[in-house]
Amino acid sequence: MGVFVQQVSSNSWNPVESHSVPSHLRGLLQEFLSRYRELQSARHREVAWVMAVISLGFFCLGSVMFTPVVEVSSLLSILLLVGFFLALKQYLKVRRLAEHVYINVHILYHHLLGKLEVGFCEHEFPCQCTENFRKYMWNRYGISFYGNSI
Repeated sequence: MGVFVQQVSSNSWNPVESHSVPSHLRGLLQEFLSRYRELQSARHREVAWVMAVISLGFFCLGSVMFTPVVEVSSLLSILLLVGFFLALKQYLKVRRLAEHVYINVHILYHHLLGKLEVGFCEHEFPCQCTENFRKYMWNRYGISFYGNSI
């Protein structure tokens, strides 16, 4: 039998990253990317809680109509109603968190946009550093720096 060898690139050293991101912006970029991941996670949790609230609402309404025994129907309806309000409370909590993280990401995004427009690199002659950074961010992370919003 033969041996299958496949080269795997290391994530710790990436020459594209070292050329595309100036050293004075790496801390800001790392903070932006960590907040952006936190925002994506918060949005996923928000969608999950919305689905839970909607499902519990429909089950609460349906339990009254489709349960033949009145005692079971009222007990099930009350339990589902309590679950609905608890899920709604949790959804509102997650929504506030997502809005807070979005504001932080939005501020960091505009800070990076300002750096791109004003003083991205230390070159005194016209260069492609800004365009390379925008392409790098789009290709690597799927974040566009071509517009004014995320």
